[in-house]
Amino acid sequence: MSARDALRRDKLLDAAVALVLRSGVRRTSIDDIARDAGISKGAVYLEFSSKAALLDAAVRREFSRYLAQTCARVEADPEGGRLSGIYRHSIAVLLERPFMRALYTDNGRILDGLMRGPERYRPRALLGTAFLQHLTDAGLLRAGIDPAVTSHLLSVLSVGPLLAEPVLREGTTPPLEATFELLADLVVTGLEPDNPAAPAAGAAAFRELADGLQRALADDSPPNP
Repeated sequence: MSARDALRRDKLLDAAVALVLRSGVRRTSIDDIARDAGISKGAVYLEFSSKAALLDAAVRREFSRYLAQTCARVEADPEGGRLSGIYRHSIAVLLERPFMRALYTDNGRILDGLMRGPERYRPRALLGTAFLQHLTDAGLLRAGIDPAVTSHLLSVLSVGPLLAEPVLREGTTPPLEATFELLADLVVTGLEPDNPAAPAAGAAAFRELADGLQRALADDSPPNP
């Protein structure tokens, strides 16, 4: 792909993400995306066969950028490779990225359709059993705890507050960031051993996990028009 083609693609995906967040999937059309991107409608169809294919590419790009940003934070933090560090950074980046956050807190009003799409649209178990077993073997997770149970717990601790947000939000409700910080302090840190190993192995394992997910996103076939 030439630099010009890459720039055109990014403009289209940027416009699609902004319009979906503002107007919703159903009210966003190819005409709208082309207009906001400053690109002709015909040029859009040179890149994407349909609106569904364009939105699929936008979601994949957003999730790819989420993974890359989370990895960068984990690796930049000397303690980031611990389970508590990975949990904190993965949640913090998700909350900072409007599209990723909306996939969970929107309750279907804006991103209707995407939420019921392939599992990659709403990753419920980013920290899966195999990854957590790796942390256990590296001395970064308490021995004797079933990694499958830990994975499910972390999914509940990640998705639960996000899904509850539209229902429980009122004027005095604390920000989600504060809720997740407390969960990390009280629960996730408690899953770590008293004398954990150096966190470098955890950061490397998370990089391997993220790279695998990136490859899966790149290899996945777009939906039919």
